[in-house]
This record gives sequence, structure tokens and C-alpha cells, in this order.
Amino acid sequence: MYTRHICVSANEKIADISAKNGELGMMLGEFAEVCRADGRKAVSAAEKNGKKYITAGSYCGFICLADGTLIEILPHSVDGTESARKALCEEFCDRCGYEFRPMSFDPDMNFFEYFVSVFAGETMKIIKSGVLSAYASREENLNSVQGTILFSENIRRNLVHRERVFVRHEVFTPDRAENRIIKAAAAKLIKLTANPNSSHILKESLSYLEEARTPLNIAAEFSKCINTRNTKKYNTVLDICRMLFDAKEGTAFSGKYVLCAQLYQMEEAEAAVSEPKSVEAPEAAEKSTPKPTPPKKKTKTTRRRK
Repeated sequence: MYTRHICVSANEKIADISAKNGELGMMLGEFAEVCRADGRKAVSAAEKNGKKYITAGSYCGFICLADGTLIEILPHSVDGTESARKALCEEFCDRCGYEFRPMSFDPDMNFFEYFVSVFAGETMKIIKSGVLSAYASREENLNSVQGTILFSENIRRNLVHRERVFVRHEVFTPDRAENRIIKAAAAKLIKLTANPNSSHILKESLSYLEEARTPLNIAAEFSKCINTRNTKKYNTVLDICRMLFDAKEGTAFSGKYVLCAQLYQMEEAEAAVSEPKSVEAPEAAEKSTPKPTPPKKKTKTTRRRK
């Protein structure tokens, strides 16, 4: 859970690198080095008049640091923070396939909490409609015969305990790749969010996904996901998970002191802000548009006969 919130616009100064800011300047400096090595200028270090500071680059999104600081970077907007935050949320919705609802948008909610709320809400929709399960093969000691008896392993394990049988059988379980990925994302976001509603939904989701294992290699889990008619309801949540874990998506950033970071190219989010919202009145439009000049009349020239 974050304890400090810093909101800046793109290409603006985030914090000074000084003893006054403590570990914040050091953490942002390390993150700036990582971004420079990746070739993505999300944040960068600068110096002016002998003072070093960290500035936001041409990316917009959020950065959660290990000291409990949440940095929110918004696109530039002439209409203020509310319009910029709304444009950034719309950009996120376009990327994950979620329908943005302007009427339910809360301008006081920062972008990180909006990100978590969308994930939590879509996850709860899946749970209410029914979590998909699949058959998985298991080998274990049981008190009754289920499936196939593995005789060689049964003799080795149950030579003394004759009441047990070592078998291989199929189990219909929710422990499948899609659910394991969602469980990993929920376990990550529940530690960072400060919204009690999102935290409650994520905690409830984790209890429903208790039978799903925690994945060790999330990149390998994405390759196991299948796209069928039944898994269509997972699309939005899995797209958000790809943005969180998959480096190929280009939105996830990592660092030594970065717990979670989602940053998008500023031009894509800024395009929605820079569009003119006010439409000119018809009279003003007529005045502003120049009237076409009438074509010049051609004069006929007559030749005099000699």
C-alpha cells in the first residue's frame, strides 16, 4: 500500500536528488538508469545550475516504489488534471478492451486505483459467471482405487502400508493457466492498492482461486492459454495481466526499487486531450470562413479591320 502520492505531467520535474528527499531521489535515479538502458525514456536524470533532479519523460502512467511512493504521470491538458486523467484512463481501456464509462468515472481516483478497480471488477464478473476448470493428471496415495494403479511405485511406497494405493487419476480442477495468471496478478495488486473496495474484491477473488497454484513462470503460462468461445470472458482480464507481466507488451517497467509500473507513450494518450471539445457557433463559423471571391469576367477583344 502506498503512503505518498505524487502527480505530475509528462516532461515535468518529479523530485530533486537531494538529502531532503531521502531515498526517493536514489530510487528514481536507479529507475532512470534502467529506462536509459532499455531505450525507453520514461524518467530521466537532469541537472541545472548545479542541482540534480528527476524528470518525467514522454510516457504516462504510474510507478509504485518500494518506499510506498506512488508517482502518477499524466498527459498535458489545457483543461486540467481531471481531463488528463480521463484521457489516460480511456487509453488504458482501449488497450485492454474494456468499455470506458464516462458517467461512472471518478476524477478524484488516481490512475493506479482506476487500473486496479477495472481488474478487480472484471475478475469478479468471471467468478460470478463461473470459473473455468479443466482435467489435470495427478499421481498420489489414496485409500481407495481411482484411475490407474502404478504397481511399481505402489510397491516402493506402500510395502508396509497395505491400506493405501498409489494411483494416477484425472481431476476436474480450476487449476488452469488462465486462473493461475489471474491469481498472480491479484496477489500482486492487493499489496499495493489503498482502495478498500478494490482490496475487498481482490481478497474475495483470491479465496475463490485458492485451488489454482501460484505460477513460477508466468511467461510460460501465457503460452498455455487458449482462445475459445468459453474463454472469451477472460479476454479483458488476461490483457491486463499481459500489460502487468509480459515485457513484450511494452507497457510494463521494472527496476530494483519498482514494485509495479505501467507507462504508455504520451502521444497516444495526448491525442485524446488535444482534440477540440467546443464547437463554434454557426454564425461565428460563417464569419471565420472567408467568402469565396467571384470569378473575374472575361472581356472580349474585337479586332479592327483595316
